[in-house]
This record gives sequence, structure tokens and C-alpha cells, in this order.
Amino acid sequence: MSILGDFARLDPETLAWLRRHPIKAYHQLTALPDASRLDLGPMWARLSALMDAGRFPINPIAAGSPYPDEHTAWGAEGDSRCLMAEEVAQSALYLSQTPFDILKPHLRQVLEAKAATLVNLDPDSPRYLEPLSPEEAEQVHMSDERVRDIQLVLANRYEALVAFFDVAAESGQCTVFWAA
Repeated sequence: MSILGDFARLDPETLAWLRRHPIKAYHQLTALPDASRLDLGPMWARLSALMDAGRFPINPIAAGSPYPDEHTAWGAEGDSRCLMAEEVAQSALYLSQTPFDILKPHLRQVLEAKAATLVNLDPDSPRYLEPLSPEEAEQVHMSDERVRDIQLVLANRYEALVAFFDVAAESGQCTVFWAA
């Protein structure tokens, strides 16, 4: 899983300029002041999956178009995405009207679906670090305590995302997301 899930807010003119100069785009975005950026850390993937499970009309992490374009997108898997100001406004509205409590019922499902990709962590096993079989993966269940711990972190990151998008929408800004 990527350890960085980063957002940047910028005006539409700067976004257009950076799209025309893709070689400079990453450097320019990472040089923006902290107030214009938000790092969701490795929780970005879980938040995105939760928003998909909650049927968000625009998932602010996974929606939008490749950034700077299909050929020059970067990130963990070329997953850099941008939302135009109109999409940001729609996302901000939905985020602000959707408390994290609406997403909580989907959390265990999202976590256990991700657990299906776990590997064997028994160092004494001849299959150490090999992927679990589907049958073994079905036996993986997270404890209620672990789910609560993850829920607290996700709720915090979600609140930060809501605030970030509120500012972007109020300012008529676009967003760029990438994972690394």
C-alpha cells in the first residue's frame, strides 16, 4: 500500500499551465505551501474504498481525469487524478452533507475485502510471505478493537478531507490527487 496519498489545491489557470508542462507538474505541486496540500497517508485507499461503498457520486480520490494526462500520470500506479473546479464544488457539497457515520457501516466489509490480499505472516511456514489462498483469506477477520482503531484514524482523515474540499470549493479551485 502506498504511504502517501496527497492532494493539492490550485487555481484552474495553474492547473491548465501544469497540464501543458507535465515535466514540471510534480515538482510544482510538491513545492506548494502546506496550506494548499493534504496528505491522507496510507489511509487514502481505505477512504476511497469507503466512499465507493457509500456510493459517492464523485469519489474525490478516484474520480476525475488522469493528471497531467493519460501518458504522463504519476503515482503508485499512474493514479494521479485531477478534479476541475465544478467537480470540486460537487464533491465538497456531498462531503459536507455526508458525515463519517454514514460510511462506518461499510468499514468492516472494506477492511476484510482488503485483508483478502494479505500474505502468510507465519515465519515458520514454508509459505511465509506468499499470498493467502481464498479459503485462508476468508478466515481473516479483524478484531473489533482493530476496526475501532482504524475507524478513529479514518474519521480524522475524512474530516480533514471535508475541510480541504470546503476551502477548495469556496476558492473556485481544482484538486490533484496522487499516491506514492
